[in-house]
Amino acid sequence: MRGLRDGSAVERPSADEELSLYELAFLAGGAWRVAETVLLRMVLTNRLEMDRNGMLRVIRPRPRDEVEAVLLAAVGPSGTAWFGRPRAAFGSSAPAAELEAALRRRGLLVGGQWTSGRPETSGRPGTSGVAGARGASKARRSPEALARLAVPALVTVALTAVAVLTGRAAVVLLGADRGPAVILGGIAALLVAALPARRHRRRQETGENGDVRRPSYRARRLLTALEAGAAVPPGWRLAEEALAPVGRSCWSAVAVVGVEALGRDRLTAAVRGSWAVPARRPRPRPERPERRGQPGRPERPADTSPVDRTS
Repeated sequence: MRGLRDGSAVERPSADEELSLYELAFLAGGAWRVAETVLLRMVLTNRLEMDRNGMLRVIRPRPRDEVEAVLLAAVGPSGTAWFGRPRAAFGSSAPAAELEAALRRRGLLVGGQWTSGRPETSGRPGTSGVAGARGASKARRSPEALARLAVPALVTVALTAVAVLTGRAAVVLLGADRGPAVILGGIAALLVAALPARRHRRRQETGENGDVRRPSYRARRLLTALEAGAAVPPGWRLAEEALAPVGRSCWSAVAVVGVEALGRDRLTAAVRGSWAVPARRPRPRPERPERRGQPGRPERPADTSPVDRTS
């Protein structure tokens, strides 16, 4: 098969391709999602403690694998750190690079730089959100970015010209009416646009289209199905750790969607912030019928006996 841009060969997919929890999280959200998933698992297994503000405290400092070792080391010798500190530090670690290399060899990750970063990792690994925002603004002002914005406009103008010229030719040469000529021009524009669109899709699948790192077409189909809550598509198999239940969900949903898949507002507010939790309206109390007299005492019946006026 055709190699990637860095020259590494792509392995042919097996009958049922298996993904671990870490690989699934990396495909869904990069190193950020891997670190978030592992930290949440450590919190829910009582190996880390997290308060409502997102501050972590190490309870059992014994890592199970290299990913947990990197995250515990990023917490620091004090044993306390904000949730975002180890999550941001994992992006420049060796386990993150190994995960990316393994997914590239299997053809599940294509392109170059990862662009779905969060505020802390929007720029280069290890840069702050302000530096990432400055880098993004410079990138938007670069000639390459302006060229990318101009390409869709030029394509739209070219397709419009093809449709108009085809319709005019149908009217002049074939004597067609205006309605059929417009339809014929639209069909011609669609046929012209189909060829570059097919080539663009093929370049996306092989990782030859730009420097944007993203899941391949096959991997995107899997992620879309899992995000919608559907079953695993044929040809894929998830590891047991990814299918392990956690509350009303499973860890594969957490890897694809994030902390919101757990359905716990306290965890979501601690990781994302209180703004990420929708405000709940208070339930309206049912109206009680008004009673005469004092509450809780039965009302006395009215005295309807005749009054004796002789006494």
